[in-house]
Amino acid sequence: MVFSQTKKCVPCLVVLLLSSGMTTSFAEEQTASRPMPPAGSPLSWEQAIRTAIEKQPLIKIAEHEVLESQALVRQIESANYPQVTGIVSSSAGNTRVLANLGISGSLPKPTNYLTTPGIRADYLITDFGQTAHRILSQKSLAASAEKAALTAKALTILSVEQAYLNCLKQKRLEDISREVLNERELIRQQTEVFYRRQLRSKLDLDFASVEANRAEVVLIKAQNNLVLAFAALNTAMGLQGPGTYLLEQGVLSVTPSASPESLVQEALNQRPELLGSKDRIQAAEEALQAAKALRFGSVTALGTLAYTWWGHEERPSGKEVSNPGAKMGWYGLGATSAVPLYTGGRIEGQIEEADARKGETQATTRSIANDIVLQVAQAYLSRLTAEQQIKVSEEKVAHAREALTLARERYKASLGSILDVTTATTDLLSAEVGLADAQYDYRASEAALAYATGVEYARY
Repeated sequence: MVFSQTKKCVPCLVVLLLSSGMTTSFAEEQTASRPMPPAGSPLSWEQAIRTAIEKQPLIKIAEHEVLESQALVRQIESANYPQVTGIVSSSAGNTRVLANLGISGSLPKPTNYLTTPGIRADYLITDFGQTAHRILSQKSLAASAEKAALTAKALTILSVEQAYLNCLKQKRLEDISREVLNERELIRQQTEVFYRRQLRSKLDLDFASVEANRAEVVLIKAQNNLVLAFAALNTAMGLQGPGTYLLEQGVLSVTPSASPESLVQEALNQRPELLGSKDRIQAAEEALQAAKALRFGSVTALGTLAYTWWGHEERPSGKEVSNPGAKMGWYGLGATSAVPLYTGGRIEGQIEEADARKGETQATTRSIANDIVLQVAQAYLSRLTAEQQIKVSEEKVAHAREALTLARERYKASLGSILDVTTATTDLLSAEVGLADAQYDYRASEAALAYATGVEYARY
C-alpha cells in the first residue's frame, strides 16, 4: 500500500514543482499570451511542430535579429541621400553665426546680436565606394541573419520531434512497466494460492511479493519520466508547464534511404547555417573593400538657406547709432574634399582587420561544412543501426514471450521454480524495452537525418 500511495502523489509532486515557478507576473503574462492546450487533449505530430514555430522564443529572437539587420541596411543607405537639418542659431558678444549655420568667434569687439533660423543640407557626392561596399556588406549580413532564422527554425523542429518521440517512448515504457506489474501481481496471487494450499513455500511468496514491489517502483519511475518528457515537449514548443497530451502513435515504416554521398551533397546545398556562413564571407569581402576605399577620402556638398536679423543697436560713442539693425535672407553653397594623407596606420589597421575577419569567416565556413558532413554520417549510421536492431529485438521479444509462457506453465505444473518465472518476466521486460528503444531510435534517427540534410524545415 505504501508503493500505491507513492505512485499517486509523486507525479503530482513533479507537476507542482514544475509549475511552482509560474507565479511571477512575467510567467502569468507569458501564459496568457501563449495559452496551453487543455490537459489530455490530442496533439498531433504536425500540430506540435507548427505550435513550436509560432510560439518558440528562439525563433522570435532570430526573426527580430533579421529585422535589426535590415534596419541597419537602411541606416547605411541613408548616406546616399541629402541630410536636411533645420537649425536655429543665435549669437551675442564676440561670436557670430557662420554661413553653415554654425557658431564661431572670437572677434576683437562685440558684434550684433544675431538670430538665424535656417535649413542646412549635406550631401555626400562620393566616398569612392566606401558606402556602397558597406551597404553590400550589411545586406549580406542581413541575408545571413535570415539563414540564422531558418537555422533556429530547423533546430526547433528537431527538438520538438525528439521531445515528441521521447514522450511516445516514455509512454510505451510506462505501458510495459504496467504490464510487467500486472504480470508479477498475477504471479504473486498464484503463489499465494499455492502457499495456502501448502503447494509452495513461504519463500516463494516472499520472493514474488518483492518482485511485484520492484515492478511497482519501476512503474512509478516510468510515470515520472513521462511527466518530465511532456514538460520537455512543452518547452520545445515554447509553452510553459507540464501539461500532458494524447499523442498520435504513427506507423513505423522502415524505408530504404538514399546513398550517403547524395545525402551529404544535399546537406551542403541546403543547410541554412552553411548558406548563412557563405553570406558572411561575402559580407567580409565587401567590408574589406570598404576599408580599402578609406584611402581615397570623400567629397561632400553643403547648402544653406536662412534668414538673419539683428536687433541690437551699436552706439560706439554712446550716443549716435552706427548700426540700427537689419533683416536679411540669404543662401550659401559649398563643397569639401577630404583626403587622408597620414593617419598613423589607422586605415591600414582597418584593412588588416577586415582581411583577417574574412579569413576567419572562411575557416568557420569550412568547419561548419565538416560538421554537417559528420552529422549526416552519424544520422545515417544511427538509422541503419536502429533498423537492424528492430529486427533483432522483434525476434528477442518473441522468444521472451514464449519463454515466459513456458516458465509459467512449468511453475503451475510444479516442474519449475518461481525464480524461472521471474527471470522470464525480467527477460521479457528487457526485450520489450529494447524493442521500444530500437523503434524510437529509428524514428529519432530519421528526424536527425532530415535535419542534417536540411530538408525538414522547408516543409513548414
